[in-house]
Amino acid sequence: MNALPQDKLITALDHARLLGMITRPASAAALSRDAIDATQEILDSAPIITLEDVTPDIVTMRSRMRLLTANGDEMIVTLCYPADANLAQGQVSVLSPLGLSLIGSRQGQRITWTAPNQTEHAATIEEIVYQPEAAGDTTA
Repeated sequence: MNALPQDKLITALDHARLLGMITRPASAAALSRDAIDATQEILDSAPIITLEDVTPDIVTMRSRMRLLTANGDEMIVTLCYPADANLAQGQVSVLSPLGLSLIGSRQGQRITWTAPNQTEHAATIEEIVYQPEAAGDTTA
């Protein structure tokens, strides 16, 4: 089970970009129905905030964070767009189960997700190491 959408806040820019990814025929064709449905649920439920209202504790696109898994392992991941995903380099697609649990969540929050093999996972967002909005980088 993924984090509940009401636990999330999403920027207007991230909202627009995610909506485009799941509604554009070319990009949506490469997505699973589950990914589209989960993304749509977040977009329908999460409050939308302006870039000016983003606080440094919210996970936004291109945020880099340190996660502590339920079994005590530490992971450093960056939330990215699907084309840039590379799990070996810590680049997690926003449309993956982990990515969807991260977007809009807050530092200190416990997130849960179900992997494609149906394995349940949990982690706590221990630290947001880099958030574009906090760094003044709102160009990409």
